[in-house]
Amino acid sequence: MADTSASPAYLLRRLRGESSYVSGVVAVAVSLGVLLIAVMVVQAVSLARALATLFAGSTAITGSLEVFALATLVRTVVVALQEPVMLRGARSVRRQLRARALQRVFDRGPIGTIDGTVQLATIGIEAIEFYLATYLPALILAVLSPLVVLAWLAWRDWWSFVVILVSLLLLPIFMVLLGQEAKGKMLERWRQQQSLAAYLGDVIRGMGVLRSFNREYAAVDGMERASDELNTITMATLRVAFLSSFALELLSSLATAIVALLLGLRLLNGTLVLSTALAVLLLTPEAFLPLRRAAAQFHASSDGIAAAASLLNELDGSPAAGRVPVPVTPWALTVTYHGVTATCPAEGILVVTGPSGSGKTTLLRALVGLDQSVAASIFVNDIELTHVDRTQWQRMVGYVPQDPRLPGRTIREVLAGESGVPDAELREVLWRVGLEFDLDRTLGEYGGGLSAGQRCRLALAREVLRQPSLLLLDEPLAHLDPTTASMIETYVRSLAITTVVATHRPFSGDATLEVGR
Repeated sequence: MADTSASPAYLLRRLRGESSYVSGVVAVAVSLGVLLIAVMVVQAVSLARALATLFAGSTAITGSLEVFALATLVRTVVVALQEPVMLRGARSVRRQLRARALQRVFDRGPIGTIDGTVQLATIGIEAIEFYLATYLPALILAVLSPLVVLAWLAWRDWWSFVVILVSLLLLPIFMVLLGQEAKGKMLERWRQQQSLAAYLGDVIRGMGVLRSFNREYAAVDGMERASDELNTITMATLRVAFLSSFALELLSSLATAIVALLLGLRLLNGTLVLSTALAVLLLTPEAFLPLRRAAAQFHASSDGIAAAASLLNELDGSPAAGRVPVPVTPWALTVTYHGVTATCPAEGILVVTGPSGSGKTTLLRALVGLDQSVAASIFVNDIELTHVDRTQWQRMVGYVPQDPRLPGRTIREVLAGESGVPDAELREVLWRVGLEFDLDRTLGEYGGGLSAGQRCRLALAREVLRQPSLLLLDEPLAHLDPTTASMIETYVRSLAITTVVATHRPFSGDATLEVGR
């Protein structure tokens, strides 16, 4: 990974390319930062004038106090609004990134392991949201605040300007050294988190096998070792964070002390007025405070920085979806695969046959838009499928894989979800696929309480209720007795839907595509 892969400039540039909302988030952060710095200077100057006037024995401080109160009110409102406003923009970025990540998974499969992909799409993208909502405003304020304070000091007090400028110029030396170390630690920590998530997922899925061989305790010991490694890396990252904070605190404290000393000496010999000295003393910590906050937010958002670097590198090669509108239904298909061409008429049935491992399921995945790397030529009503808008296409395609996972707690939830389909229609479809279930029957996880044949027929009923324009069936007659298989074949042929059936068993269709011969 390149050294710039986790730098703020790189991440912002890449995030702007992935989400249209990032530019708005940056603009809001800059605007709020400029406003905060402006009212901060007004606060310091007005308060200094009021105190100097009191020390001079005058009570004419009403105007200065009014300006100070107004600036304080504006600063309070801006600080109160900053977080919710930034969070709202960051949530929009999160939604777009999650959609892009899911599309990347649909196009090219998981990003590494399945569990690592889940962690990246959930915790990782939420960490990116935190990065944009908290670290980005702190970073912008850390850049703008010292510049504004230095500009004001150059105008009002040259000696204080020189002291603070030298102190600020020393910071990059420490920050670059510590930042490089922190970046390496946080990327290593993120990789270890993904590795632990993948290991945990493998252990949970294989716990039954591990228990049968009396190896479950060895797996638990392995998890404990992986967890200890993550704790070690986390503590190393915290050590770097504390060292960075100590360096910032030390330099800012020394600079503030030197400025205070110079101000006191010049006040004693009468070369400096009290109002200017007080304003300088109030503004000096403000030049360093945003830097300290940005450093703290940098370490707090380390997961977001690492997750963004990892995710954006994966999105680099994600192919762009077609933008041609979906053709008007009904659809006719022309498929060329493994050098064989077959044409299926609209509302007809294309039967894909061939030995195991010949690529039947792969072709179905290409048809549904889940695999863009398949060497197949697919035309829908004379329009190449790669040019069609993939999102619209997938909304209109029903897909029943060999081992479907059924979402929902009951039969009714599996079939209807939240669509509100009448119970009479649900029972009709169940009867057509040879199932006589109570709609309130409770299922196991992903339909685990049903047999393989029942799951496939229930998944078929679910897809038919969605009224797709193209129905893809992968081995729909597997696990069925001859009578039930004949009933399912008859039902599929009765549907006025363009259908593609991948099967080993005989299936009557309007066209046949033999692969692997």
